[in-house]
Amino acid sequence: MSDFLVLDDLKTHFDLGNKAFSRQSKGVVKAVDGISLTVQEGEILGLVGESGCGKSTLGRTILQLIKPTSGRVILEGRELNALPEKELRKARIDFQMIFQDPYASLNPRMTVMDTLGEAVRTRHPELKGEALRARIAELMRTVGMNPAQMRRYPHEFSGGQRQRVAIARALAPEPKLIIADEPVSALDVSIQSQILNLLKDLTRKMGLTMIFISHDLSVVRYIADRIAVMYLGKIIELGSAEDIVDDPLHIYTRALMSAIPRPDPRLERSRSRIVLEGDPPSPMNPPSGCNFWPRSPVQHDDYMKSHEPVFEEIVPGHYAANCPFCLQKQS
Repeated sequence: MSDFLVLDDLKTHFDLGNKAFSRQSKGVVKAVDGISLTVQEGEILGLVGESGCGKSTLGRTILQLIKPTSGRVILEGRELNALPEKELRKARIDFQMIFQDPYASLNPRMTVMDTLGEAVRTRHPELKGEALRARIAELMRTVGMNPAQMRRYPHEFSGGQRQRVAIARALAPEPKLIIADEPVSALDVSIQSQILNLLKDLTRKMGLTMIFISHDLSVVRYIADRIAVMYLGKIIELGSAEDIVDDPLHIYTRALMSAIPRPDPRLERSRSRIVLEGDPPSPMNPPSGCNFWPRSPVQHDDYMKSHEPVFEEIVPGHYAANCPFCLQKQS
């Protein structure tokens, strides 16, 4: 594996000032606040955290759908946020996104053939007629759909089928990187496993790199090679899926793990949960120091309330924000 995607001190802040009527800012939302991360070629990186922690903003910033405030996004050696707009448009063929709601992300006035044909031609504008239809049919078979359905509209499909169309559309330009933003959260539980298996199989067979975003750690641990845990715009833990699930370091990750139901009723009754205090602080006014101290069940001292912990390797291959109170295991 090689360094395929590098995020270097990436920040995406939103100024809430109404510049049309006032020059005075109403505050700054620090949605992504200094993330440095490397994604290896061919891996599936899971990005997990509560709603509002900045996961989706990070995904859109990587794809340059949102311009970062500062920092760098480097894909295969190219700094995307430094590219001129014309070059960026060409580069965008190499990365695609799968959205949470397939119905909202598909044009209701376009058939599957139109939707996939448009996406195919971004990479192969020369394809027309029968050759284009053959490629569309191949894409539909790849995602487990019947090519005979290519003239149907989105409203004629179930939620799971629409998400398969969305996956086929993401694959159509033959990308190298796919960011899947909560791709199964809008689907029935019975369909979720089918879509997860499809994404996992396609990533392996086609040699894709994927960032899989979800608030559900039980879903992420099934599909991901590594997991990054995000809280208030920052990555607070990163490691292999096995390490994050079996031996989480940060108390926030342990709290997320303790909230996952267990199928064995006896284990479910006997297990201990880590209860967090209140709601996450506002990203407009995040806490100083260790940003988790207001919710931690372990009391922090004044030093850690004013000094941000260093994100570093705690054990080989396993990284965390090195706050001694957040890494303290409770008996």
